[in-house]
Amino acid sequence: MESAGDSFRSRLQARWPLLLARLETLHARYSRVFWTLHSIWALLTGVAVLVLAHNRYGYLPWVIAFLALTWASTLFFSRLTTALSSRAWRLAQGFVSYITRIMYQETLFFLIPFYSYSTTFPSWNSCYVVVLASLAALSCYDLVFDRLLRKSRVFAMSFFSVVSFSALQYFFPLLFDIKVHLGAYLAAALAVLAAVPLAYPWREIREPRRLAVIALAVAAAVGLVRLARPAIPPVPLRLLKVRFTAAFDLHTHTPSEDFEDRVPASVLTTGRLFAVATIFAPNDLRTSVSIRFFADGKAVHTSRTVDVVAHPRGFRVYDALPLREGQPLPHSVVAEVWTAEGQLIGRAKATIVAGSHGH
Repeated sequence: MESAGDSFRSRLQARWPLLLARLETLHARYSRVFWTLHSIWALLTGVAVLVLAHNRYGYLPWVIAFLALTWASTLFFSRLTTALSSRAWRLAQGFVSYITRIMYQETLFFLIPFYSYSTTFPSWNSCYVVVLASLAALSCYDLVFDRLLRKSRVFAMSFFSVVSFSALQYFFPLLFDIKVHLGAYLAAALAVLAAVPLAYPWREIREPRRLAVIALAVAAAVGLVRLARPAIPPVPLRLLKVRFTAAFDLHTHTPSEDFEDRVPASVLTTGRLFAVATIFAPNDLRTSVSIRFFADGKAVHTSRTVDVVAHPRGFRVYDALPLREGQPLPHSVVAEVWTAEGQLIGRAKATIVAGSHGH
């Protein structure tokens, strides 16, 4: 005599192929619409993450942890289960692929505001933020992005390397108390090393020729970071403000009177125009900086490099532009704050106007 449970299983087994066929028909008919709507939703959630990430530095370790989890799960399902072809494993791989795309999206949207804080617009390092924003937007188009990840090994490696490099170069200076450029070199090397197992099986990686290629790729990545350093924002450093003053007490580090963007010519009687820059970092971070002055578009003075410790309260650095007696005053002065390794932290412009107190 057949029990109720046996009867239910028999009906389920009989109807299962019909159900699967129905689901496949619906998928073929509506998958493009679904993924289009999902892409719009992903873009909206990405914008929400971008807004919520404002000044929330404490979330960065979680981003690194999720990125590591994404790497491990992708490696497991893409490399260790290639011999398995059951429907369950294919569904698992599809699910992991979906989670991977989500993690890429949220990581990129999380990083964009922090890179924007450290970017000077316009400058070469603003290109990096444009690239991150473009990749974040691309990751929201599921149909295109998933196809590229699945079919292009070069794209998959490059995309993961850029995302992981962007997160790690921001994280390493804060974690290891090292200078920004050293964190960038370490992040570049680790990003390439982490991307290799996602593209090649272990048996190929162990080949001597492949190991040599990997070593060259790591060296090339570090060299590229070195050459492109002016185009990389100096995260997590941020220029909070630059004030201009004609008189500055070198002992108390206080100006007699400071100005933001309009300096009256009447106060420039000391023969010098000081620029006082305030630099921020989420925690104590050692760095070396200098100030470059431009008068009416021409480079006229560069300060000596000083070692400072940026911190959340902001650390001030200063230098003075000499004004030659008998020479006409420049119409505009630009002060740029650079790291000793060639990364632009920020700039400010002051216009010298006739009259007093900027009027």
